[in-house]
Amino acid sequence: MNINNSILFFLFLNFLACKETSKKVSSPTLGEIKIACDIQLREIIQQEEDIFEREYKYAKVELYYQNESTVFKMLKDDSVNTAITCRPYNESELSFFRSRQINNPRYFPFAKGGLALLCNKEVKDTGIVYEDFMNLCRGIESPQSRFNTIVVEDVNSGIAQFLLDKIQSETFTKNVFTLDNKNDIMKYLTQNTKAIAVVDWCEFSDTDNTGQQARLSECKILGISRPKDSVQLGFLKPEQYLLQDNQYPLTRTYYILSVSGQDDLGLGFASFITGDIGQRILLKAGLLPLYQSERWIELKGGSYNVVE
Repeated sequence: MNINNSILFFLFLNFLACKETSKKVSSPTLGEIKIACDIQLREIIQQEEDIFEREYKYAKVELYYQNESTVFKMLKDDSVNTAITCRPYNESELSFFRSRQINNPRYFPFAKGGLALLCNKEVKDTGIVYEDFMNLCRGIESPQSRFNTIVVEDVNSGIAQFLLDKIQSETFTKNVFTLDNKNDIMKYLTQNTKAIAVVDWCEFSDTDNTGQQARLSECKILGISRPKDSVQLGFLKPEQYLLQDNQYPLTRTYYILSVSGQDDLGLGFASFITGDIGQRILLKAGLLPLYQSERWIELKGGSYNVVE
């Protein structure tokens, strides 16, 4: 091998080495990762990402906000290995991932939230009976209810699928229809006194978020009763304390899903959200964290200190 060929061979080996080391390294607190997230959870997950990246300066999380159907499609297409959703895998999805030699698709529940019912703020009613609401989803109008329309954002959203599962149907009737975004929904409510909008409460639950509260002031939160075969507690709203034990009838759980099979940055982000700081963010935002910190009351001569 002459000198020129030796130099070229050396440069080629050096190029391969550089290319190998340039691959993105991912550990629970280091690297870059793409995560698909249900767009209904944008408000709270954006807060989690901001604090996570502030805590771990060499970690970069890139979030793709999509409807639920697209989030699971991205997982199946291998576009992402981590997702944040409002439901766990179903049996069909588990079978799909196991067929790809992913023997243990992981999921981590991290909080409880709920669907809120919004209506025109001029409506006199303060609540709706659970069965009347479900009948309206089925296309059956109850004579005693003043509402005749339900509107949701995006037919492929997790909210739409949640309601379809509740009524055990694959499609909605003419009483239920979708609009493109929240602005359209809020505008529709201001013009229609017989409509109910179904939204995720996490988009309005943070009382310190002036933007959320300004939007919420444009409408009225409608309470809903519990099913007839349950203990009745009046007309309920998705308050934090009512999410415990699913007392609020439209409660749902949020999950982080992982199909990477590795202890990567996705797992690190999941650990952060289910850890002390991440759970406090959820608590402050008006949701119910699933892993709350213990609170000890220390009594000292008539006064007390709260130790966390």
